[in-house]
Formats: sequence, structure tokens, C-alpha cells
Amino acid sequence: MKIAFVTSEAYPFAKTGGLADVAFSLPRSLAAHGHEVRIFMPRYYRVDKERFGLIRFPEPLGVPVGKVEKWAAVLESAAIPGVKTHFIEHDQYFGRDGLYDDGYREYGDNAERFTFFCRAVMQAMKVLRWIPDIIHCNDWQSGLVPFFHKTAYRRDPGFSGSATVASVHNAGFQGVFPLGDLALTGCADEPGAVQNASLNGSLCFLKAGLVYSEAISTVSRTYRDELMTPEYGYELAGVFRELSGRFFGITNGADYGTWNPETDPFIPARYGPGDLAGKRTCAGALRARMGLESGDGAPILATVTRVTRQKGMDVLADTMELLLVAAPFQFVMLGSGDDGIIAKFERLRKIFPERVGLYWGYDEKLAHLMEAGSDIYLMPSRYEPCGLNQLYSLRYGTVPVVRATGGLEDTVSQWDPRTGSGNGFKFKGLTRGELYHAIRQALRTHLDNAQWRVLQANAMAFKRTWDDAVPDYERMYEFALAEARGGRT
Repeated sequence: MKIAFVTSEAYPFAKTGGLADVAFSLPRSLAAHGHEVRIFMPRYYRVDKERFGLIRFPEPLGVPVGKVEKWAAVLESAAIPGVKTHFIEHDQYFGRDGLYDDGYREYGDNAERFTFFCRAVMQAMKVLRWIPDIIHCNDWQSGLVPFFHKTAYRRDPGFSGSATVASVHNAGFQGVFPLGDLALTGCADEPGAVQNASLNGSLCFLKAGLVYSEAISTVSRTYRDELMTPEYGYELAGVFRELSGRFFGITNGADYGTWNPETDPFIPARYGPGDLAGKRTCAGALRARMGLESGDGAPILATVTRVTRQKGMDVLADTMELLLVAAPFQFVMLGSGDDGIIAKFERLRKIFPERVGLYWGYDEKLAHLMEAGSDIYLMPSRYEPCGLNQLYSLRYGTVPVVRATGGLEDTVSQWDPRTGSGNGFKFKGLTRGELYHAIRQALRTHLDNAQWRVLQANAMAFKRTWDDAVPDYERMYEFALAEARGGRT
């Protein structure tokens, strides 16, 4: 298959979150399975032309926006092995330091910027004379690509055999703007356009992508089911339910080339399932790095996270206040976010300076050391579409304690001491009581060396690679093509 992967960000070019990692890993795995994959994304100011070897396509790109035509350039990079990346360059829209905001607030012209981007992608495929079988769009920023595919290009014979797919990585971001911005598409008068692209009287990029695609997906099976409820799908829950027959839940893979304790260049001692001595060395290095006491065998609990309510950090801070009094352990944290929640953790560090280590910001080397040197990893998220850190933790023999939501529910199985099955600990309600109980259960299990070794072995045996995910994507693509070529509009 020929697959266009349309995204607003991709590692190593530009990254604000997990979408960039997916946009790097999934296309590579699809290409390794014999598909011809090309990435389409904006050429932001931060995408260095020399570093990534960008080559300009000689033909200029005319892009209709509202009643005018704007001009752009198409550039190409081979920086991702086996996958071409095409960049849409337009300095007025993308020649900025930020991708979506200036660091404080969203850009006021985001509707126009990403309307332009979506239309430019469609135009670029024609200029490049490369029309894919599948146009795979990601999150709200590319939501108007399926809309244009079914409106402005409905009668274009070049696209008659192609299908669109929309993937939702986080439904908390929907691309909602004044309904008048639909005029920027030049297709507002198309039959059904206003109804299919609007939500509660506003333009909704994400809804347009869902309604106009032959298939939609999200990043885990449980998150798929959750999105059909108002708690997780918000105002789009009814749309997800209506489209459930073409809605796929496909759990993300992990990049074990980067996150592997047997080869990790960031940790002081490497180790594997057969010999965990290196993990003890990493624990000592982590304690020293975070300024903690020697520990005397006390387990280390860790989290690398955005310090937000979505990640459940408000509840974790309250729970830690009780746990630090009740049980012997140490706690380390790497992240940034809500100042009010951070203040709660700072208070705990002041009370327990030799048992609580905090680092505000992000440090890649420290993130790896935390995975390798800690015993228990905490993810009490309110919602977690897929999650990656629980996958990394399992690989490093660091037992996860997670809330049973989204991809956490799908990848972590509850430890059962009677059968020796399970790879972590789960709880359902995000309350201080339930989180406290789950952590205490993990701490009690850690006291039993024999049980803990079995649990660690189970954790390290679990893998979910991008190669594992490819057959699921192939089935979805085949479904989408059958829908498109069967005449669904």
C-alpha cells in the first residue's frame, strides 16, 4: 500500500508530545513491512534545513484559502530511514518558534494555519504526482484533510481510489473555533459541510476528521470504549458511538531500541531478566543523583510525568503525604506542570528531604535512570489514551502501579500471588484511598523477595512493539479501502 501519514509533528523534526513519537515509529514499521510510506507535516522554524538535508521541490504549491490563493513550497527529507518526509513551508504560518502556541497562549490564527496545512497536503500529493491508497490523519490539526477529500476533491479522479483514516491520540484537544472559520475552506456551501464539521455551534476540526473518514482509530482498545462516554469523549461521545462500526482501538507500541536496560547508554550498569545486579547499581546512582539517603533496601517509587490533574498528580501528592508516614520507601519525580500541585510535592520534600527527590523540567538521561533505578513506577492517570512509561517500566523490571484506564488497562495485568500471574498493580477509582491501597499492596509484595522476582520476570517478559501493531493497522486500512471503493460517501 501507498500510505500518507499526515501529522502536525514528528520526531526528530518537531515534538511537543507522544504524537511525534508515533509519527516516527509507526511509519518506519509500516515501511519495514513493505508499504510505501510518506510523512506530510509543516516545516516549522525549528526544523533545520541543513541538519535534516531538506531539498526543495522545484514546482511552487498553490493553496486555496477562502477566496484567495496562497503559495507555499514543498521540501523533502530522508532523515527517517525508509520513509520520505514532505514538509509544507509557509513562513507566515509556520515560521514561528512554537508549533501551536507562543509558550503562553495558543496562536490566534490556528484555524487558518491548519486549514491551510490540510489543503496544502492535498495539493502537494497532486504536485508530487503521488496519490496514496491511504491518507492517515492524526488529531485535530489534520482533521480537515478527510473533509477536503470528500468535498473539494470529491470529483478529482486521482483520489477516487483512496481512503482516509483519522486517528485520535487525545480527545481532550478537538480544534474548536468560531463556525465562521469554515469559510476558510472554501467548501462551506457543500452539502452537509456545516452539520458534519460543527459541534455546538462551533467549527470542530476533529469532528470533521471523524465524520468524513472511512475508518477511525485511537491508541488502545479501552480508550476506544471510553471515548464513547461523556467522561472521556466529552461532547464528541455521541459521534464516537455513532461511528462505532468503523472505530478501531489499536494499542501503541514502544521503541525498545531506545528503552532497553540491556543496551541503554544512559544508565551506569546494564542488566537483563537473567541478571538484575545492574539494577541495584542503577538504584544507587539514582539515590546519589537525587540527593537521597542510602536507603537500606527501601524500595524507590518513581514517576516521570506532566504534573497535572489529568495525570492524577493532585491525588498522588495527597496520597504520598499519608504513605511517607506509614511505610519505609523513597520517592523520586521528574516533570513540570501545575504550580499548585508542584507546591504540594515541594512541601513533602521539605518534610522528608532524605526520602523525596524532585527534579522540575526534563532530562533524558535522568528519565532513563529513574526507569532503571526505581522499583515501582506510579501512573495514577485520570485518563491515559495509551501511555508509554508503563511499557518502558515493564521492560526495565520496574513494577507499575496504574489506574485501570485507557492503555494502562490494556497493558498492565493485576498481580495474583496465588497463581504468580500478572505484571503490576491496578486500581479503578481515582481516590486517595484506592491509590493508597494499591501502592501498599505493591510495597507488601516487595517485601517477599521470591514473589517480587516472579513479578519482575513477568514484567520484563511483556512486550508491545510497533511491529506487533502493524497487522492491526493493515486490517484497518483494508477496511477503509473497502469502504471507499464500495462507494460510501
